[in-house]
Amino acid sequence: MGAMSSKHKKFGDVCTDYLSILIGFIHNRSLTIEMLTKDCPIPQANDTGLLSYKDHLPLTQLIIGDTNRTDSKAAYRLGPLRCNGDNNYWNAASFNTESSYLHFPTFHGELSADISFFFKTSAASGVFLENLGIKDFIRIELNSPAEVLFSFDVGNGPFVVAVVSPSQLNDNQWHYVEAERNIKAASLRVDHLPRIAREATADGHIHLQLNSQLFVGGTALRQKGFVGCIRALQLNGVNLDLEERAKMTPGVNPGCPGHCTSYGNLCHNGGQCIEKYNGYSCNCTPSAYDGPFCKKEVSAFFEIGTSLIYNFQEFYGIAKNLSAHLSAIYMDRTISTENTAFSFQTTRAPSILLYVDSYHEEYLAVILLQNAFSSLK
Repeated sequence: MGAMSSKHKKFGDVCTDYLSILIGFIHNRSLTIEMLTKDCPIPQANDTGLLSYKDHLPLTQLIIGDTNRTDSKAAYRLGPLRCNGDNNYWNAASFNTESSYLHFPTFHGELSADISFFFKTSAASGVFLENLGIKDFIRIELNSPAEVLFSFDVGNGPFVVAVVSPSQLNDNQWHYVEAERNIKAASLRVDHLPRIAREATADGHIHLQLNSQLFVGGTALRQKGFVGCIRALQLNGVNLDLEERAKMTPGVNPGCPGHCTSYGNLCHNGGQCIEKYNGYSCNCTPSAYDGPFCKKEVSAFFEIGTSLIYNFQEFYGIAKNLSAHLSAIYMDRTISTENTAFSFQTTRAPSILLYVDSYHEEYLAVILLQNAFSSLK
């Protein structure tokens, strides 16, 4: 079970003496689980499952089935999470106009093509990528707000695979596209929708012969260009550096804004999401938490009679070194509102939870009374 209680079946119907399962290889990230089963009636075997989306992490629960047989036992060991970076996962480009595009060397996929990427747009249509030959071509496009087309021609006439989504795809949220083509069939998958596949013509041409540049975000004729963001573009296992090419291309910007609004609550416990061109960071200052996502609790354990004291002397030091006139100005300044927030756990009352005093005999105290109600003075 992954993030947001999403369930992912990673293996089944395999009984092994020693089973090693890779359940979380996501864009150079891996999470390995080793499982030991007893009384296995079949020889040792391997079974592997993959999490398709990075957002499925972290793994929160592992359920092992078929353990209710007599003398049947199971055990698992959770290995380390190995992070090798995800530079390509966030490698993105923003296409600002329908006439803007990036160009790359000719795509060589004569007998097979495996293309994947993410896109985000509010436009109703647009071409994600296109590569032309004398007669042959390959193209992936958003044909309408809810339809993605994968089309190509190897000399037998246009071959089209379409996926229609039940919801709009131009909702300015990230969507995943994966297109495959070989000499036997072609398929297209969008997000978690079922993969649509079509068998190729039994007799006919099989080689995809291209000779022009590969256009990303537009076409050679500069028509039906894509307006929005594309990231993590991969062709036959090769990652295209969209950001580097966008730096030298008018009408295209490296990176893609909107990370903080495209993924829901990225920063937890009141943390502030800070937008970056190739990602985001969390400002945890407004919260009582730390860490990259403001989920690491900043706390302390107090034994009876102990306390933690902070001395803030900057204001006093400033005032002491100023003239009498300026010092009086600083001393007369008052704060109209003060916000203090914290969480606590205790079994003892009464207790002083917080006490703050000033050089002018002003103070603020939060006290837990015997009846479990707090008092503010």
